[in-house]
Amino acid sequence: MLRITLLLLTLLSPSALAVPRTVTACGHPVSPPLSWEQNGELTGITPHLARKLLAEHGYRVDMRVFGNWERCQMAARQGKVDLVVAAYKTKERDRHFVFSTTPIVADPVVLFTHFGNGSRTPWNLTDKTLGLLLGDSFGDEFDHLVAGHPHVERVATGRQNFRKLALGRIDYMPIGLATGKLQAQKLGLTGQLLPLPELLTLEHYHLAIPKGSVLEPLLPALSARLQTLVDEHYIEQITPSFERHYLDAP
Repeated sequence: MLRITLLLLTLLSPSALAVPRTVTACGHPVSPPLSWEQNGELTGITPHLARKLLAEHGYRVDMRVFGNWERCQMAARQGKVDLVVAAYKTKERDRHFVFSTTPIVADPVVLFTHFGNGSRTPWNLTDKTLGLLLGDSFGDEFDHLVAGHPHVERVATGRQNFRKLALGRIDYMPIGLATGKLQAQKLGLTGQLLPLPELLTLEHYHLAIPKGSVLEPLLPALSARLQTLVDEHYIEQITPSFERHYLDAP
């Protein structure tokens, strides 16, 4: 009887009944296969990685969608989320975030354009219009060039930008090469919108933790674990399935 009582006390102890602590996260809602909004939820490679890494430390991740990329970043700066699942490092973001030392993936960025623009570049074509998403940044050098460009239009969704580009309402759209190809394929615009052959920039996605977040002390451990996954080619292995998932979704 005593053994049964002790067993019950052990099973009912707070540690035995503990549930994973919950942290909140958000990410880019139109950046497949890394992250995208589907049925009101954020899915993709980086939400999957965030859940995997943090589960190993006893955390459950509540993925939030804030409508567009700028709102996600604003929520993080305001302390409303504990983690941004992937972001480029820039001087401006360094003011508010700490980043994993290990990048998640390298992201070659190119300019997509409607068929017929050849290999021209927008920086010396001041009469041409550049289309961006709210909150978009492609590195400090790019941001400096954009600040001096006279015709820049920003919208909330990738679909809007692709449609505007297909209709000739904008002339160029910077985007990660893999993301651009996937979105063009999904929208049936592969033959109409093409990437220019010249690389605009090569950026890297990192885990981004708002300064002061409960997760900030975990960053070295998360970086080390991420490096192990990179070395094991884990991200490369799961990428095709997330690409198919994006293209097959209604």
